[in-house]
Amino acid sequence: QSTMNNDSSNPTCTLAISYRGMKVTFPLDGDTTLGRVKDEVVCSVAESFPDITGSDLKIMYRGKVLLDDSINMWGLLVGSKGKHKQSYRLMATGSSAAEIQQRNQKFETDAKNAPRIRDDLTPRGMAETATRQRLARHMMNETARRQQNAMNSEETYGFGRVEILPMLPEQQKAKDILNSLANDPGVLACMAKHKWNVGCLAELYPEGKVGESEVCVMGLNENKGQRILLRIRTDDLRGFRKILSIRKVLFHELAHNVHSEHDQEFFKLMRQVEQECNEMDWTQGAGYAGGQTDNSSESYQLYEGGTFVLGGGKSNPDRQRMTARELAARAAMMRMTAEDMEIEQNCGCGRPSHTPSPQAVDQESHKYKKGQSNRQN
Repeated sequence: QSTMNNDSSNPTCTLAISYRGMKVTFPLDGDTTLGRVKDEVVCSVAESFPDITGSDLKIMYRGKVLLDDSINMWGLLVGSKGKHKQSYRLMATGSSAAEIQQRNQKFETDAKNAPRIRDDLTPRGMAETATRQRLARHMMNETARRQQNAMNSEETYGFGRVEILPMLPEQQKAKDILNSLANDPGVLACMAKHKWNVGCLAELYPEGKVGESEVCVMGLNENKGQRILLRIRTDDLRGFRKILSIRKVLFHELAHNVHSEHDQEFFKLMRQVEQECNEMDWTQGAGYAGGQTDNSSESYQLYEGGTFVLGGGKSNPDRQRMTARELAARAAMMRMTAEDMEIEQNCGCGRPSHTPSPQAVDQESHKYKKGQSNRQN
């Protein structure tokens, strides 16, 4: 509890100094200086620390060392207001010169007497050293191998980014369509299985009219996966094509990551990609159950291919012997639908780029906006 006393010559408070586990208490008045405080501490601890002097002590106040012995402690602690507490507590630290010297000597002695580990230069010792070195190298290599395997297992496959054409209507919906394809669980699972990374999934400008124009590109794969472009808008730029049709074009373009030409191997891979994207989509059913799907383990047993009539002979007497791979590729081509044929005919791979310039896109956008305003009027 604080009390009021404006006469510093008759104080009612004390000063308590803590030093190395000991507590020194004496009255605090207007004549108390830092030097006097140190003398009081030295006299009080002389029996336990006979070699300590006032110059060895450091009095701490608010985290700082008080250096000037002429400092008035009453003015420092109480101030000019005259309002003071019953007791003030400070802390003192410091060691005598004899203690410091003794501590340094002990450190040097301990350092000299510390045990030293020396290499055993005998044949047996050298052999043991070589064994330890081989073990250390093996452990480092094993650690590096595990870290590399962990990094490889964390590698992800898919699309790096999506890009839409500027200056066209409904920008957000176009971006949502491309994002839905880029994040499709089945597509991502298929790409991870084949270890495919596509740098960009982009929007392809709808040049030409589907089924009418001589040039009407539906999709394009640049440099086997550097960028895949998809035609997502209708011919008049007023809407968007069906998502299932766009998805089917994506399957076609993903197959171009491996095969450039539209040959039997291409169509077999395209069918495989389409099947895997549908089966591996865990959101659409029971999900991909695994099993043996690696084509490298496919049997190369020869089968006889040809056209047969139930109960009769073969219509082609000069039938050829075909492998299971060849028969599967041939069957894939025979299963091509009209939509597949249209996608193949309108695939941009192997043709000059049909990506329009920004000026062309801007012109078409103005045409669309003008048509919209005319219909409103």
